[in-house]
Amino acid sequence: MWFKNIFFYQFSQAFEFTAEQIEEKLQEFSFKPCGKTELQSQGWAPALTPKANTLTHTAGDYTLVCLKKQEKVLPASVVKEILDEKISEIEAAEGRKVKGKEKQVMKEELIHTLLPQAFTKSSFIKAYLAPKAGWVVVEASSSTKAEEILSYLRKCLGTLPVVPLETAGQLMFTFDEWMKGNHPQDITLGTEVELKDFAEDEGVVRCKNLSLDSEDLQNHLKNGKHVTKIGIDWAETLSCVLSDDLSVKRIKFSDVIKEQNEDITDEDKLARLDADFALMTGELTKFLDRLTVLYSEEVAGASESE
Repeated sequence: MWFKNIFFYQFSQAFEFTAEQIEEKLQEFSFKPCGKTELQSQGWAPALTPKANTLTHTAGDYTLVCLKKQEKVLPASVVKEILDEKISEIEAAEGRKVKGKEKQVMKEELIHTLLPQAFTKSSFIKAYLAPKAGWVVVEASSSTKAEEILSYLRKCLGTLPVVPLETAGQLMFTFDEWMKGNHPQDITLGTEVELKDFAEDEGVVRCKNLSLDSEDLQNHLKNGKHVTKIGIDWAETLSCVLSDDLSVKRIKFSDVIKEQNEDITDEDKLARLDADFALMTGELTKFLDRLTVLYSEEVAGASESE
């Protein structure tokens, strides 16, 4: 239940859907497996557990959703091998070359024949909506995946007025200052950093398990590189890697936080999942609200310098 990699978005205007209305809308687009000749299928799956009676799960203001995508596994190399054999047979039997358009038709017919026999693989993207707190948070390791679920939510709900947090694109300068030691009191620097020299295509330095105040790393800053990713610990609550693309990666909640639900036994899995979801979303809201302040300070600084 604990999200590890997130992209987060702010509501840009009022979002009037209740949790019940979200559930009702998503039911119309619930997941159905691929048909025999379909390459892929996607739809909403139960968010809390696979056997849940509802698609969504709500705790307070927070509504969890889960997009399931199923794809047929049909390796291009397999298709090519079979297609080449069929083309060779025709060319040998009829003494002619099989050319572009005919070859394409043969390929499409072959795929159509193979699809019913193909294996499938499934992937899941989870997100939660928190209209009162002002956030939509997606568990994803890439912005492409995050946009995928947002786009489908927008289609199913008819609206989803969310935008990335405004930072004026200058987060690397904020991170530079943090690495120099000018970081907020509630943030402790971790041991991971990525620096880039934007004047050089390959000027990238990535370090792990290294003190960020080391002389070598500080010299990279002096020589014109900028921090694009930085590991931090926040308020004894969580550790993570912040990035200038607004992602938050490798989130690890502290034992102090996770132990708050230790009194719920493993026998009551649903209660534990519900409690963990409520705890996680509450702590992430505090963290994202804090990032909003820190990142908006950079926007103000950037505008003053222009």
